[in-house]
Amino acid sequence: MTADSIRYLSNSDMGMELIFCENSTISYPTHNHVSVLTIGIVLDGSLVLTVNNSVKVCEKNHTFVICPYMPHRISAHNSYTLLSICIDKKIAAHCPADAIRRNVAALLMNHVNTEKINPYQILELLNCLNPFDAYTDWHAKIQHPFINNLKKQLELYPEDKFSVEEMAQNAFLSKYHFIRSFKAQVGLTPHQFQLQNRIRKAQRLMHNMETIAEVALSTGFCDQSHFIKQFEKQVGLPPLTYKLSSKIINTGEISQHKAGINFANR
Repeated sequence: MTADSIRYLSNSDMGMELIFCENSTISYPTHNHVSVLTIGIVLDGSLVLTVNNSVKVCEKNHTFVICPYMPHRISAHNSYTLLSICIDKKIAAHCPADAIRRNVAALLMNHVNTEKINPYQILELLNCLNPFDAYTDWHAKIQHPFINNLKKQLELYPEDKFSVEEMAQNAFLSKYHFIRSFKAQVGLTPHQFQLQNRIRKAQRLMHNMETIAEVALSTGFCDQSHFIKQFEKQVGLPPLTYKLSSKIINTGEISQHKAGINFANR
């Protein structure tokens, strides 16, 4: 998979990231998105989406919504072309749905090649946000206080060294009861969740550090080869290829009236 096959565009002002996968055959292991609400549409081909053990074959023009902390995985059914928008969960929970739709539409119209997504598909993607209130109650479920605090700590500081035994002792639970309780609340085991968040932090640091070794050490990996292997497993691209495929855009680059931009020319 090359940098031209997957493009990442993020805008911190909007609290959104656009991910465009073209003719991809990448499968992603079970994971969750801790900080974003994700909406997506299959533009071509098909994939198998498993959400909370519910399996669905998504074909052309099929849409999906994945709430924060919802465990899911993607299996390549055939090659697929997929467009996803990740929306910061704080914005998703508190910003009016119409304003989010306008921002999503502006991001799409400015940074997606109009030959690769048609107006019908854009409308279908925006319609994912119609039953908006149904997606804003993920934070309402009852949570174990210690697990909730630990979850936040692993999100902010995944590079810190935590053993499962230490976590369980601090929660006054047996190791196996703690693992079961953590997975029931977060969707992943403590080790899976920490590893996932190390890779997510590495993605954020990639543009601010000169070498892969620096990123690996800053995210708690002592072995660079292990870091590269885990990064590619989670992201679908090696770290350097990901860095080439991603771009941070600012609000000044977005206009409600500009034409689409071909990813291949960026």
